[in-house]
Amino acid sequence: MPQISCRLILCSVLAWSFPALAQSGSFALYSHYALLAALLLLLGGTIWLVTQLSKSRAKATQLAFLMRNNKDAVCLLDANLVIQHVNPAFESITSYSAEQAIKQPLKLFNSQGEPENIAKSIQTALLQKGFWHGDIWSRKANQQVFAMDLSISCISPSSIQDDAVFFATFADISARKMSELELRRVNTKDPMTRLPNRAMFLDFLEREINAVSEQSPQFSILILQLPELKKHDESSPLPLMDIASTLRAALPAGMLLARLSTTEFAVVLPGHLVSKRLDLQSYRLANQLITALQQARFPELGQPLSPTIGIAIYPDDGHSYDQLLRSADHALQRSQASSAQPIQLFNQALLPRSAESFAMEQELKQAVEQAEFRVTYQPKLCVSSNRVTGFEALVRWQHPARGLLNPSQFLSVAEESDCILLLDHQVLHQACQQVSHWQKTGMMRGRLALNIACQTFYHPEFLQHYQQQIAEHELTPENFELELDQSILAHQPERCKSILSQARELGFQLVLDRFGSGLSALQYLRDFPLDQIKIDGKLVQKLEQSELERNLTASLIRMAGYLQLGVVANQVENEMQAYLLHVMGCETVQGHVFSKAVLPAELAAVIARESRSIQHKASG
Repeated sequence: MPQISCRLILCSVLAWSFPALAQSGSFALYSHYALLAALLLLLGGTIWLVTQLSKSRAKATQLAFLMRNNKDAVCLLDANLVIQHVNPAFESITSYSAEQAIKQPLKLFNSQGEPENIAKSIQTALLQKGFWHGDIWSRKANQQVFAMDLSISCISPSSIQDDAVFFATFADISARKMSELELRRVNTKDPMTRLPNRAMFLDFLEREINAVSEQSPQFSILILQLPELKKHDESSPLPLMDIASTLRAALPAGMLLARLSTTEFAVVLPGHLVSKRLDLQSYRLANQLITALQQARFPELGQPLSPTIGIAIYPDDGHSYDQLLRSADHALQRSQASSAQPIQLFNQALLPRSAESFAMEQELKQAVEQAEFRVTYQPKLCVSSNRVTGFEALVRWQHPARGLLNPSQFLSVAEESDCILLLDHQVLHQACQQVSHWQKTGMMRGRLALNIACQTFYHPEFLQHYQQQIAEHELTPENFELELDQSILAHQPERCKSILSQARELGFQLVLDRFGSGLSALQYLRDFPLDQIKIDGKLVQKLEQSELERNLTASLIRMAGYLQLGVVANQVENEMQAYLLHVMGCETVQGHVFSKAVLPAELAAVIARESRSIQHKASG
């Protein structure tokens, strides 16, 4: 039947195509030839198909042979870089067996050990170009990191299997990478000290300039010279490694130390390590280096070191690395010419201020050790009731030569050093003793406010230490308020919020100090767990003269009321200011209108005056 059907179809085609032939009576003869032609065509197609299948099998056999005998690792990957097949070299290089590797993603890392970004960039390149090649890092079965020279190509899925679309090969190039690293180390390290050399220092300096930002707009460089190294007798080796170790030990983490020449070393104080006074921090750092070198012993030199240091600050002393170096060199030359001042800043106007601040810092450290600080107390008064409703603890320095110093004369320097932490602890100790005494004598009114420095607030043991000190004096956190400057809230907002929440849970009241000064952020009142705001004294001082200041202050007081926050006005100097604040809705005032900050012995006499009516005097 198939033959008859085939013949009939062919005859019909021929009759339709060649009608003259059909009419001639020779149709039957030609139909046999047509059938023969069709059979030949069918046979040719079969032979072509068999040939193509044979070629495909040969290609598959060649690919299998290539994978099996290739010295490089070979693996087939799907679109997500998941391994589908591996060769023996893959198992040998990675120490993963085929069973362990298959169905697992290819582990790839960049030089920083980041897997996600590099994998995505490879996939993007494969989709766009069908090929990716580069040096990359991976990890063996024993977790050992190794470098690979990896190539990935896109292949036809049907030629192998539907889920394998990428062909990857790689070799272990860890030895080559180590050689390159050693070569780079030789080219960028000083061979005598293992410190970065001048070329690497300049490269780092340029990158530091490019990295400046609004948050870290400044940094400084220090060039240190040791003339004894040039005068040294060449018959004995220089103790360069010991000198480098001494300098490195004297530097905080994150600072670059380099060797510029035979006698010179350099340091970069990065912007992210700078708080406020860069000149003071640079001066302090220079003194640390000089002290460390002078205290160390280098018998090979046969004489003590006499280091000198020049300091330049970006961008004031130069906008490029060569300008900064020239400025630091000029400062270094001045330090060499001055035996009395081995540390010089390029900007001479900053030098006296920096040196004076540094000298005061040394005095502060001694004052903390000798307990020269005294705590005074300023009452807070409710205008309506004329009753003392609390106190603020304010520190004073009983200087042995200059007498009793106010915080404005030393506190900024203390906040730039570690002194502030110890100082806050001493204030807390004295304050706890005083509150305990007040409770026993019946003089305690409301809470005692403690000013908290930024360094103290963010110290890991801040709350633990305060809670412990308060408990030792048989007090509770409910006896205290913590006054915080706005800069603390802006420093690390999320961490700050967490610390404030813990402090409030313990029972401390939280006060935002100096609100209304500078660029006060209203969002602080919304986002942070606060109990009071303290209106800045600069606003209070202008209430009588400026309607704008009165309107602004009244708005702040109303807003605090809407947010259910208490309000205290600071630095209230006269009765009219107190009256205006009372009319605006601020009941609690603090300032000389009632009492300055006094020592504990004078406080009883101050409280005895609380029955006087400020409000009636102002209105009368």
